[in-house]
Amino acid sequence: MMESLIAVTVALGLARLIGTQMPSTPRRIRLQFDRTHDSLPRGKRLSDGMSAGAAMNDTLWLAHDETLFVERLRMTKTRGGGVEYAGHRRFDLRKLLALPASASNVHPGASLEADLEGIAIADGCLWLAGSHSAVRDPVGDLPPSKAIATLANIRRAGNRFLLARIPMQPGPEGPMLVREVTLRNGSTVRAARLPGGRKNNALTRLLREDPHLGPFLAIPSKDNGFDIEGLAVAPGGRVFLGLRGPVIDGWACVLEIAVTTHARRSGELAMQRLPGSARSARQSVLYRKHFLDLQGAGVRDLCLAGRDLLVLSGPPMRGKGKARVHRWKNALAVKRDSMLERRELPTLLELPYGEKKNHPEGITIVGQRGNLLGLMTIYESVDDDQRAGRAAIWATLHPLVMR
Repeated sequence: MMESLIAVTVALGLARLIGTQMPSTPRRIRLQFDRTHDSLPRGKRLSDGMSAGAAMNDTLWLAHDETLFVERLRMTKTRGGGVEYAGHRRFDLRKLLALPASASNVHPGASLEADLEGIAIADGCLWLAGSHSAVRDPVGDLPPSKAIATLANIRRAGNRFLLARIPMQPGPEGPMLVREVTLRNGSTVRAARLPGGRKNNALTRLLREDPHLGPFLAIPSKDNGFDIEGLAVAPGGRVFLGLRGPVIDGWACVLEIAVTTHARRSGELAMQRLPGSARSARQSVLYRKHFLDLQGAGVRDLCLAGRDLLVLSGPPMRGKGKARVHRWKNALAVKRDSMLERRELPTLLELPYGEKKNHPEGITIVGQRGNLLGLMTIYESVDDDQRAGRAAIWATLHPLVMR
């Protein structure tokens, strides 16, 4: 009971914060991690920035693209009367899912990371997407002769071919990720993932013959290759996957699929047919492609806002560029492949994008009052200006008017 009162108090405080800000005025929100979890392999830190986030009520779920963990923060009131996210709790995916790569089946020194790039919440579950991308070995400080040879090394490894759904249940200190949960009707929902291994999964195998995306599956993500970076899930398992690459002739792509529990294999998901625009079963398909004119940018994240999709865009490859939040109105009504021109994707926000630091990587709605909502932007590769103290970073809260 006490926790419910705290949650309501914090939520009302955030609603007041949203209601008192001008639509163009962002506010910084502190994300505080447990200091004991801040250090990562290869000298990296959790507080270097996050690759994805999803909020529900007073809880914020986050992922770092070089781990096999999901991080949970809870909204709390600060001494000054504001809000921050703290109370860090970590969940190990290896304890929840049967992942294809483990310490016992990869060569020493290989990365087990899932390259998590997308998080969403739907149907009482947390949904996760890895990048599904190929990787080119970095040259670092190698001499030219070795660097040239290294540039030809392309790998598909680790757990990056991951699309998973993990049930949540209430806990004494907030929602928990669990292997399975029994619903009130007696049915059981289990943690499950789309079947696949360390080099592909059911989705990428399906796309091999696709005339648009198939040729890019073997190209590394940073070279305009196939790279999932955005995830949004509608009730019933309708999944939207935003692609950072490829950007084809200036057009970005959002893939749409539908998944359900596998009928015979515990712990697995199965792709199911999407209904076509007509009632004929012959027009049903396993995936749809939506091409978006984002002014040459790729998709960095997706977020459902009612029946609309908010699209975070950014440069598809390394280097400078601009990050924007676009609105795809009534996206859930689309029942066929589509092409959306620039005028159909109005820009709600334009965000700074550094060449090497402070990359907007995630968006999530953290509060709403009428047609005014609070959109949180989460950053990756942060610099000192974006750090909020030891094991802490700043996110930004942008009030948006949704007319």
